[in-house]
This record gives sequence, structure tokens and C-alpha cells, in this order.
Amino acid sequence: MAAITLAKLLRQIQIKTTDERVILGISDDSRMLQKDWLFIARQGSVQNGADYITEALEKGAVVLWEGVNKKDCYHCDNIIRAQRVVLRNYYGDPSRHLRVIGVTGTNAKTSVSDILAQLLKTMKQRVMVIGTGAVRFLDREIAIDNTTPSACVLGYYFHQAMKYNLSTVIMEVSSHAIDQERIGFIRFDAVIYTNIASDHLDYHITRTHYQYTKLKLRGYLKRNGILIVNHDDKSLHPLYSFHDHKVVTVGQGQAHFQISAVDLKASGSSFTLQGVPYEMRLLGLHNVYNTAQCLVILHEMNIKRKTRQEAVKKLHPVSGRMETHEINHRYVIIDYAHTASSLSTLLQTVNQLKERKMIVICGCGGNRDRSKRSEMAQIASYYADTAIFTTDNPRHEPPNQILYDMIEGLEHTFEIFENRACAIKYAVKIAHEHDIIVIAGKGNEAYQVFNDKKYPFSDLEVLYRALEDNRYEY
Repeated sequence: MAAITLAKLLRQIQIKTTDERVILGISDDSRMLQKDWLFIARQGSVQNGADYITEALEKGAVVLWEGVNKKDCYHCDNIIRAQRVVLRNYYGDPSRHLRVIGVTGTNAKTSVSDILAQLLKTMKQRVMVIGTGAVRFLDREIAIDNTTPSACVLGYYFHQAMKYNLSTVIMEVSSHAIDQERIGFIRFDAVIYTNIASDHLDYHITRTHYQYTKLKLRGYLKRNGILIVNHDDKSLHPLYSFHDHKVVTVGQGQAHFQISAVDLKASGSSFTLQGVPYEMRLLGLHNVYNTAQCLVILHEMNIKRKTRQEAVKKLHPVSGRMETHEINHRYVIIDYAHTASSLSTLLQTVNQLKERKMIVICGCGGNRDRSKRSEMAQIASYYADTAIFTTDNPRHEPPNQILYDMIEGLEHTFEIFENRACAIKYAVKIAHEHDIIVIAGKGNEAYQVFNDKKYPFSDLEVLYRALEDNRYEY
């Protein structure tokens, strides 16, 4: 990346200055700032930038501010637009030099991103994945707090992708990121739409706004970019009325890429896509859809049929996404399902595979959409032979209030353990040979959030400790 001066950078947003210092970095997080960095200070954001201007100036940073004029700050009227222009110029418009694949939907963003990354790596592609929990590339894994990080963080990692000569960036795109225009400087070669159900209504208020926000992502495609749409989800059909981009549909009905001959087993799945048969170890119909949408990308890249088939055979389950463990003739499935639709999909799949009884453990997060709590409890108790309700990430809500919201009006039988570890231990204790235990909600997360603090907690680690403690019963 060539050195760029403050004067040259601000000239792009019609701000004149004689300050010729070289800008060494850009951030909207005051904690990251160093001397000669540019601080993007947004007014009225979650953490109001005005509160951190003094800290930024003391560190020797330059401040770009959108509020009323402040001493020692540069002012602009539209900070989101300014940030987009500044980042694109500072990092040299990195998405123009990379293949960028966006994945959005209520569910399956992480699974699709991981499946696509696995397929591309099989073909020796150098890939970066930006998504829930981490940024992953080469042998590195860097933790992040959001599904889609801030624009400044994205700018940095896109630059890293160019620096290390990566070919492709795959990123999960959340509705929050679209609504807050965190992806403003990015343009996508393809966007995969998995599905749209109700989620994040604590933020969007209505499903209509949530759906509208998701559909806005189409506006970030490159000139010849494509939309890959799950045709069997009718909530995505409004995309067909927009004629500004190529739409490729995938589904079991009439679609550009038709899924047929689906065979689901406990050992894996097989299906045919556009007449080409595939076999894989991944379980469930949802993973058939996930893989099929990824195969469209390979088709667009002109990857040969046999190469595609061999790559699908090598796929392994995504950590924390229908992650299956067989122990003493008992199956345990750990999954991130934390919405009503994803939990329903998960339990429908397991119900088709079970030989005996299904024990389901689930909870709901605090300070999130309360409307889905009772719905998730209804789904769990409907499919489970034994439903166990427990904590997820309570955050700032009392766990007993969350649990009350879940069970209010519930007619099916259930068990409650406020302590998640106790819930897992109880499930292990009551499970018999050929039973399936489903632990839903947290996947591979290594923590629980109480108030603002993360405490170490892993469903998988607790599971194995519980199995060790109960080994005498086997």
C-alpha cells in the first residue's frame, strides 16, 4: 500500500488542508488509535464518536467528525459517505482486485461460508473468511465481536488479503451491517441468499424492514455480479423483480440449478444438481441446499465436473454446525441454531435420522428479540422426547426471566436447568443407547456472556466432562 497524505485523502471528500503528514491507519475505535491515524467519529452511533475525540487528539490522531464544527477536527456532513470514499482510496479499492463472495440470510451464513471455503481450498485457492466469531486466512484465526465487523476493520482485513496474495474473500453479511452501511466500500462478485425468516426484531422492529434490509445487499454487486438465490424460500422472490443484476436460482422445484434425488442418512447425504450426482459426509437437507448454492460459484468459475464431485466428497462438518459425536452408541449433535427457523430445521433433520429418542437442550439469548423465545420452546418441545431449557448468553437479563418467557403458555412437558452445564450433565445421565442429544444455541462458542463479561464455557468440553463423570453407567 502506497503512502498517502492527509491532504490527498481529504481532498477526495472535498476537504482542503495543507497538512501533508502520512496517514498510518484508519479506525472508528479510539482504543486502536496511534499517532497520525485518522479517527472516524460518527455522531449518534452506538458509542458516540464525540465522547472519544479528546482521547483521539491526545494520541496524536486526526479526527474526521460529522457533528457541529469542533476545534482541531475536520468536519463533513455525511460521515458514512466520507468513510466509504476514504477507505476505498486509502486501501486502493481492494475488492476490485479480489473475488468477493457475500453470504446473507437468517440462517446458514457460517455453514455456507465454510463449505465454500473448503471447496475453494481443495482447488488450491487462497481464501479469507470473515464471519461469526473470527477472521480466518492461511493459518491464522483472529477473533472478532460481530458477524460483520466495522467498515474500518473490514478495510484492514481486505488490505491483508491483498498483502498476502489471497484470491478470494468470503464474508458473512448481517442485516445490521447492511443497515449501518459497514460494507459501503466493498463490491461483491456474487451474493448468496440462503433464506429470510424473522430475526433481530429487537433492532429492525418489523419483519418487513428486516427483509427489506437484506434485499438491499444486491446494490453492492459489481457490474457483472450475480445473485445466487434459494428459490424454495418464497421470501426471496422479490429479488426477481429487480433487473439490474443476473439472478441464479437453486431449488428442488423449477430452478436454474435443480436439486433432485436427495438421499439423507446418518452417515451422510447424496443429491443430484443439474444432473450431476454428489456424495458428502454432511448431514441434512439444509446442507444439501448450502452445498448446492456453493457449487454455483464453482460452476461460474468453470471448475470441471469431476473436480467438483471430488471436492464435495472431501467436505467435513463445520465446527459447531451440526457437529456430530458418537460416543458409546449415543449421538451428540452440537449446533449453533439460535433462531426459531434454524432450530426447526435442525430438529426436523435429526428427527429423520434418529433410531430411538431425541433429547434437546436449548435456551435463548438475553437482550435480543423476545418474540422468538416461546416459539423456540414450542419447537423444541414438539420434536423432542425430552426438552431441556437452560441459559444461552443471558447478557443483561436475569436468566429466570428468559426461561419464563420461553415456557409461558407451553403445554408440552419440559425440564429446566438454569445452569447450562447441569443441563448437559442431566441429558448425558438420562440418555440411553441409540439416543441422540442435541445441544443447540451456542455451537463452538467458547464462552457465556453474563452482563458485559465473557466467561469460559464450551458445550463440547462440558459434554466430555459429563461423559467422563458418568462413564460407570455405560
